[in-house]
Amino acid sequence: MIHKKICGFLVMESMIGLIIACIGITTVELIIRESRLIERKIEQKTDRTYAWSIMKKNNIKRVVVHDRLYQFVDNKNILDVNNNKKYEIKK
Repeated sequence: MIHKKICGFLVMESMIGLIIACIGITTVELIIRESRLIERKIEQKTDRTYAWSIMKKNNIKRVVVHDRLYQFVDNKNILDVNNNKKYEIKK
């Protein structure tokens, strides 16, 4: 009788440990995914600003930065030709 209770307790303890480990792994994965998305957005914004700066200083109409083609629109806007989206550059 006592042997069955000890085995049952050990099984429950193992299951709780496994659940805690799964929750921890899932949380770490979500944090890494979100940080990569934020990093990608910041990199794209930096690339747009860099492309705008190059085009404005050198009087160029188009430039490629990290496989993206950007076109100069005016003093505050740039066009991502690949996505056909216009972005406002803020200093």
